[in-house]
Amino acid sequence: MDIADRLAALESFFACSPAEAGKLSDAMAFVTYHHKDILAHQGDVGAKLWLVLEGRAQLQIIGIDGQTKLLAAHGPGELFGAFPHERLVISDVVVQNRLSVLEITTAKMTALLQEEARIGSGLSKILGRQYNAVLDRMAARITLTANGRIYAELLHEAGDDGRISPPPVIAALALTAQTTRETGSRAINALERRGIIRRDDEQLEIISKSLLEELVV
Repeated sequence: MDIADRLAALESFFACSPAEAGKLSDAMAFVTYHHKDILAHQGDVGAKLWLVLEGRAQLQIIGIDGQTKLLAAHGPGELFGAFPHERLVISDVVVQNRLSVLEITTAKMTALLQEEARIGSGLSKILGRQYNAVLDRMAARITLTANGRIYAELLHEAGDDGRISPPPVIAALALTAQTTRETGSRAINALERRGIIRRDDEQLEIISKSLLEELVV
């Protein structure tokens, strides 16, 4: 990502001025992580924040039954990590596919917020959107079938253009939807057979968004 794209992304995410985006950019490092990289382990002392530009990170915990459970997932435009102070990490932070982020220490972000009120306002909007997304996922876990949760996650990850590139890892998608890899695989295969989605090594494309939306039950 070149500096112009980086500044444009920060202006958009934080709804701030070019000068304020410049201050954020100077304080943040652009980092790319690979599939299954671990940004933090449960029990570590967290002292960083990550702003997602591309890809997805999952916060995974081990349940009392010994199975891996998804606590949360963060995609483009979302912020996660230790804030407003350093704190113990309550889950493993695991990369899904690949992940490009802007990384900043908690201390630097806190200092910036004290200097620039508009950055703080933008941050509150980001966190507000994430709060609503968490509530949506909680509601889906209660009200939707396993297949319905898979399809809802596809719609969420694909966004307005209906594409996910690279295509989602089925095991990770199933974990996000709180179901098994086998269930996720059957659900995706059923969509392919019906021509609702198309996927290859480069991307997954939703061919009929309306038909997919009808299956979110």
